[in-house]
Amino acid sequence: MRRQLLSGLLMAALFPLSAFAEGDVVTVEMVDNEFIPEELEISPGTTVRWVNEARRTFHDVYFPDEDMGSPPRMFHEETWERTFDEPGTYHYICRPHEDRGMVGVVNVTDD
Repeated sequence: MRRQLLSGLLMAALFPLSAFAEGDVVTVEMVDNEFIPEELEISPGTTVRWVNEARRTFHDVYFPDEDMGSPPRMFHEETWERTFDEPGTYHYICRPHEDRGMVGVVNVTDD
């Protein structure tokens, strides 16, 4: 897990998240009680894939400003995806761990 975290941090440092082209898939890792990276800037049409890297707990991805129903619980190595077609700012949380600061944001820009 430590190696995956270091790899993710290195990739984030080398490749700005705003550089992804339309139609790409961007991965957000759930490690301990954090989304890594916590904030994304993407183009419309980009898919975000959340991956639970935690071995001993489950996480979810919930958008409180939208009526999307209950998100699935994801256990170790499970994933969930969402494609963002419309520009805007999308705040999300992990409901079981929001009180521990597990929050994130996806910024979808036309730039």
